[in-house]
Amino acid sequence: MYEQDYIIRINNEVIRTMVKLLLNKDIGTPVDISDEAIKGENKKMLEAANGQSGIDNIKKMEEEILTLVDADKEGALEKALVFYGYLNELTEDALLSKNYSHEKIKKGLKIIAERYGILNVIDLIYR
Repeated sequence: MYEQDYIIRINNEVIRTMVKLLLNKDIGTPVDISDEAIKGENKKMLEAANGQSGIDNIKKMEEEILTLVDADKEGALEKALVFYGYLNELTEDALLSKNYSHEKIKKGLKIIAERYGILNVIDLIYR
């Protein structure tokens, strides 16, 4: 339990760091779904991630987001950080019920960090 809490806190810190370094924004909490700052398309994506299909939606969305990041599409980084931030706020039990985990969030964040050239910085946080 304490290990999962630690991973959640570190994932939050990584998301905050990536937002600051790559988007030049300061955020208090990584994702506040009630926050008006989340664009409509991202809010719809989060609602779909929590929909009936469970893990199929999460894995499909993750693949789509990583494809957008790889293609360097506009808004892809923000969408990825909102997505992983939202997932990171879920309990481990909720994620495990969808065959996902906070460790998988960590792996996804590292993929994004590598794509944007800040993996060394992110690895320092995960130590």
